Amino acid sequence: MAELPLPIQQEIPAMTIPLHAYSSKPRDRLVSINDRMLREGESLTPGLRLEQITKDGLIFSYKGYRFQRGVQ
Repeated sequence: MAELPLPIQQEIPAMTIPLHAYSSKPRDRLVSINDRMLREGESLTPGLRLEQITKDGLIFSYKGYRFQRGVQ
């Protein structure tokens, strides 16, 4: 997220990610963020879309920007 302009970073909510399930089959990928279960293509908040679940993180889009968030 450090690559995003500061005003955009400040608009993105804090994320708690207790579950990150990656699969080679996109339909089986799943993540839990802030007590919500999401699949690729769904939105966490209005305008903040989960584009892809990768082996080591998540790719989001927001207001024309794409950024990655790692998971541990």
